[in-house]
Amino acid sequence: MGNRPRARQAPEPVRVRLPRRGRVVALLVLAAVVFALLRGVHALAPEPTESAVFTEHVVLVGVPGRFQLTDADRTVLAAHLDDAQAGVVSTRPRYVGACAAAGWTTLGAGRRAAVGDLCDPAVTVQGTGATVVDWDARLATAAARRGDARLGTLAGSVPGCVAAVGPGAALAAARPDGTVAAYVTPEAFVAGGEKLTCPVTVVDAGAASDQVVAALAARDDVTLFVSGVGPAAGSDDPGLGAFYRIGTTLPGFVTSASTRREGIVTLTDLTRELVDAGRGSAAAVATIDGSPLAVYPSDLSVAAIDGQNREVAALSDASVTGYLFLAAGGTLLALVALVGAFRRRWILPEGVLTLGSVLLAGMMLTGAVPWARSSSPGLAVGLTVWGVIGVLTLLAVAVSRRTSLPPPVAGALISVVAFTVDAALGGPMEPGSLLNSRPVYGLRWYGFGNVTFAAYAGAVLVLAGWVAHRFLLRDRRRAAVVAVAAIGLGAVVCEGWPSMGSDFGGVIGLVPAVLWLCLTLSGVRITWLRLLLVGAAAVVAVAAISLADWARGPDRRSHLGNFVQRVIDGDALDVVSRKAVASYETIASPLGVGSILVGVALWFVMFRWAVPRLSPGFTTLRATLVAILLVAVVGTLVNDGGIGVWQPATAVATTAVGCLWAAQLRARSRGSSSAGPLQRRHPRA
Repeated sequence: MGNRPRARQAPEPVRVRLPRRGRVVALLVLAAVVFALLRGVHALAPEPTESAVFTEHVVLVGVPGRFQLTDADRTVLAAHLDDAQAGVVSTRPRYVGACAAAGWTTLGAGRRAAVGDLCDPAVTVQGTGATVVDWDARLATAAARRGDARLGTLAGSVPGCVAAVGPGAALAAARPDGTVAAYVTPEAFVAGGEKLTCPVTVVDAGAASDQVVAALAARDDVTLFVSGVGPAAGSDDPGLGAFYRIGTTLPGFVTSASTRREGIVTLTDLTRELVDAGRGSAAAVATIDGSPLAVYPSDLSVAAIDGQNREVAALSDASVTGYLFLAAGGTLLALVALVGAFRRRWILPEGVLTLGSVLLAGMMLTGAVPWARSSSPGLAVGLTVWGVIGVLTLLAVAVSRRTSLPPPVAGALISVVAFTVDAALGGPMEPGSLLNSRPVYGLRWYGFGNVTFAAYAGAVLVLAGWVAHRFLLRDRRRAAVVAVAAIGLGAVVCEGWPSMGSDFGGVIGLVPAVLWLCLTLSGVRITWLRLLLVGAAAVVAVAAISLADWARGPDRRSHLGNFVQRVIDGDALDVVSRKAVASYETIASPLGVGSILVGVALWFVMFRWAVPRLSPGFTTLRATLVAILLVAVVGTLVNDGGIGVWQPATAVATTAVGCLWAAQLRARSRGSSSAGPLQRRHPRA
């Protein structure tokens, strides 16, 4: 027999494994590429179009108590769908729920103004003009408690005259000395055929508003604005007002740089629009907080306008139901965790706390679902938020098992990714997020608010602390410092950049925490000089971002650039002191005092008992907790949300520590030192 050829064996597959450092670099490059792609997606988003005035006259009819379109409004809009723009207007003056007189005053000042109890304006007619009777008292009230509204800005900024119809309109059209260039009563205005004597006219027609609107909408020489201006007499409803504009060549939903939201503008935006229509100078508009109106072009219908208004209202009204769903579910889960702890079934509190590590990210990601468009938005948001949180919890468990990350660190990783993606896309999930302020309060329209900042910063520091711990296990101290600096720098950019988080106070709160953690990990001695340099670095960082934003011009600036303009104008101290007062009021409230006391107790327990027990498995835990505490304290002091930073930052730290502790107790109860991620020994490099 001849020798048979032997079967040729397939070669063994060769596994190409990058060195550990190469894998880290590859992950960083991949993250940078994905981030750049997300920023590219943001750049491709449709931009609103400028909407100029082409008519001889501009008239604003303000109607107190008009939160929704009336039948008369629908009739006017139905006849002008080809030349109308619509949306809602935030009527918030200095204090939420103040009477409509505060809205008229805010319109005239171009900044949020207060009127106290002066809700019934009266005028003295003098020829064709008039004088607001109690003008001096109104000036004093507006200036009280660090008020920076400059009454009379609208009339003082327009070269021609500004006319007023009705007493409320006189507050908006008055000059800085309280005089009105041209004034008529609503009755005389209607009887005279709505005669216009000035380029800009503000109308408070009262019961005759619908009649005046219908008459002016039919004229070709008028650009007509119809807007709510605040609650009706005897009401303190802070709801957003109905708004539309007739006499434009580009129909659609209005917006402005002040809100960056389709279909929402502010009263101060209307001030800016009237000044621009009256040919006000660039210097004149520098003291106005509003921005020019713009429009997202769209084929309008009355039903679509009504739907848009209901959707915005749901963001304020139905979100309360979402919080109730969270409270009910959270209470139930807390009871489950307590029962588990009592019966020493530590997997239950560990699971609940793993959910807690992604809770805030889930509340934010709820904004990715258009729940406000639902016919039952309250139910929709309640089911959505728990659905998102449930998915993130399962993802955290899967990531923990796949990567050997402790569950709270896996939750922090997921949270950091979620918030970073939202920032890279320009914050599209913030409007519908349960972390964002409700539109009815007219606070944070875009970017990251105080709660979002605290949640993001806490997750970033937990993740950075764990990455540093892993590097230090391999005696790579320099790599640990570089990793924390890189993660922290990325978070600071996402937090503060005007087209992303746009958060002034967040940069000031996060930069010191990141730098302090870097200093601690580097092994250098912490001195007062170094601490002062850390604080100075935070100021430099926020100043650099603010100056870059300011350089974009008044029509594109966020509030960061606007603050630089306030510094130039010499009234920045009013802004700072007002925010300080707002922060103090949240801290001094019963809820604030209770939160501080409970929080201090939790921090004491964490540092006194938890850290010594958990540090062998998380060597940088103490430094990480100190960094989060720094965010909680500094963020509370420098943000007007005050206690709204302390609470979520403390919650992030407590949840992470509690989850780690529960995992350790579960491992001990099973009698295995290698059951949990914290007990695994990692090989040194």
